[in-house]
Amino acid sequence: MPPRRLATLVAVFAATVTAALGAPSPAALAAPGRAALARPALLPEPAFHRIHFPVEGPVSYGDDFHSCRSGCTKIHGATDIMGTKLQRLLAAVDGTVTYVREDSGNTAGNMMVIKGADGWKYSYIHLNNDTPGTDDGANPPEWRFAPGIEVGAEVKAGDHVGYLGDSGNAEGTAPHLHFEMHDPTGAVVNPWTSLRLAQGLPAGGRCAFPENPDPEPSAASGAGYWTLGSDGGIFTYGDAAFHGSTGGMRLNRPVEGMAATPTGDGYWLVASDGGIFSFGDATFHGSTGAIALNQPIVAMAPTPGGKGYWLVASDGGIFSFGDATFHGSTGAIALNQPIVAMAPTPTGDGYWLVASDGGIFSFGDATFHGSTGAIALNQPIVAMAPTPTGDGYWLLAADGGVFAFGDALPFGSLPGHGLCEWTDAAGIVASATGDGYWIQGVDGSVWPFGDARFEGDAAALGIRAIGLTAVRPRQ
Repeated sequence: MPPRRLATLVAVFAATVTAALGAPSPAALAAPGRAALARPALLPEPAFHRIHFPVEGPVSYGDDFHSCRSGCTKIHGATDIMGTKLQRLLAAVDGTVTYVREDSGNTAGNMMVIKGADGWKYSYIHLNNDTPGTDDGANPPEWRFAPGIEVGAEVKAGDHVGYLGDSGNAEGTAPHLHFEMHDPTGAVVNPWTSLRLAQGLPAGGRCAFPENPDPEPSAASGAGYWTLGSDGGIFTYGDAAFHGSTGGMRLNRPVEGMAATPTGDGYWLVASDGGIFSFGDATFHGSTGAIALNQPIVAMAPTPGGKGYWLVASDGGIFSFGDATFHGSTGAIALNQPIVAMAPTPTGDGYWLVASDGGIFSFGDATFHGSTGAIALNQPIVAMAPTPTGDGYWLLAADGGVFAFGDALPFGSLPGHGLCEWTDAAGIVASATGDGYWIQGVDGSVWPFGDARFEGDAAALGIRAIGLTAVRPRQ
């Protein structure tokens, strides 16, 4: 499928690679250590920061950061925003005015600095020094800064703070605001990306400021994970071990899902006809491979002890094997949309089914916490993940939007990264703590949120991924 585009979709909130038959890819052989792993898309260059656009009205500007000045004896550490004299200048952030200069001479001319609560600083240089309608340089005080702007003044993003002009060494040039950004260390940051995003314009691969909370990766989130390819190929990351796959087998029906044993030392794969493939310490308990199904199998879930599993068909029909107990199904119900996933409760005494419209069906001790059944979704629901307590769950849409219910907290979504394009989503897995989750992209990418730790992914391998399964932290 083509990548998602921010222009048409909205977020609701939102290392070793082992190839299909166990042979490591060339990239895996040279993979960096765990501490060095990071998703490049989450570390944009150049840096940017959320701001309010600092000039009211029509302007023009380019990426002139580090361009030559004065015969290249100076390097420009700002963006010049070209406008009309006396256009209102606006506070880029909530903050405090920490510096005001009312001398229109020298280099900077009239200028001011605003410092945000997070330590970022914003310099406004070359403010107006002329009587309206003239270029007299009389520097009338009422046309430099907005009323009340002085050192110590508190401002809110978008507040009027001054007037655009041509003071200092900008005399003789077109009126403009020399706008600087400095991070908390004092390092100067190119404002161009921040300015573009503040206007809702694309900058590089971004089309919006990120909306997601800052990640807090933790070893407690899990020991690794497996990515499942559409041919049943298994790709391993972190401490997830390769135990076998169907990547080289001739299958009667395609693989649709995967489930891990409680030890993390094995897993099952299930095909759309209900055929079960067991690897590692996963025990075969039965299948529907020889049964004429009304609808194909779309997912499976193991019991807490790993001594059984449920299979679910797209009509919500449930097939129980081993110590998995039947608690009910939607097999006899006329559904608005097909079932796409299931999840068991922590006790194994119940389970949820979810339809592609986000409708939730609860059985046994599974409690209903809400659904998207009555919401007009941008894209259909493709997966769900329960919290470790069983008192909530997340639903994942095909565009990577995440819906949180019960004690499930929203830690972010794929659209929430602010990228112009991103992959379709294939699966979601909660971290062991419930304080985060991973989203599997259909392109093989893995996206961590909250305390979920990134261990690597198959984004560069050209696979089509259909799911993700996590390994609990080793004791």
